[in-house]
Amino acid sequence: MNARAVSYGFRLLLQRLLGLVLFLIGSRFSADYHVWVYFGTNLVLAALGWVYIYRINPDVLAERGKVVTDSPVWDKWLLGLYWLLHFFVIHLAAGFGFGTALAENVFWAGMFFVVASSALAVAAVRVNPFLESTARLQAERGQFVVQAGVYGVVRHPTYASVLLSCLGICLVFQTVWVYVLALLIAALIVTRTSLEDTMLLEKLPGYSTYAQRVRYRLIPFVW
Repeated sequence: MNARAVSYGFRLLLQRLLGLVLFLIGSRFSADYHVWVYFGTNLVLAALGWVYIYRINPDVLAERGKVVTDSPVWDKWLLGLYWLLHFFVIHLAAGFGFGTALAENVFWAGMFFVVASSALAVAAVRVNPFLESTARLQAERGQFVVQAGVYGVVRHPTYASVLLSCLGICLVFQTVWVYVLALLIAALIVTRTSLEDTMLLEKLPGYSTYAQRVRYRLIPFVW
């Protein structure tokens, strides 16, 4: 058993549970079935995704679990802020805004994007053994350009999955502060994508050729 991969899995589940706790604190422990569907789905998707990748390549999960790396300073700041907003603050804000009647069809559209976000992230981790949580060059691991699967469509599919998640949570909770925080998270991801892409173009052999073939960083036909 890969202890570091298992530890990463426990942290994923704890992350989702803390998001639920913060929502309940914000909502004064008020919830309806929309809340349980959203958080229950997130918890199940995290568990299933971890199990699926663990069966294929537990080492990539162990590497994603590292919290101290030689990533650039800009990455440490952006990643820390993203992590805080995306997993915790936005759910607290969703709780504060809870109580407004939700449009049912909009809610289920949001859940579709939540599931699509998770599926895209798992598809990326499945084919990319160098997909750590931090943005850095991994010369010690013999890093090369991954072009298979979803990397043949966009260059940063895990960041694209975050944008889908932001859209999903906006449609699920339908409150102003969730919209504002989702836009801020999306802006952080776009900034991180741009900086990481520039770093890879400059320093990772073969990446510039790959970028000429796969033109879009996050959104096909847009950017």
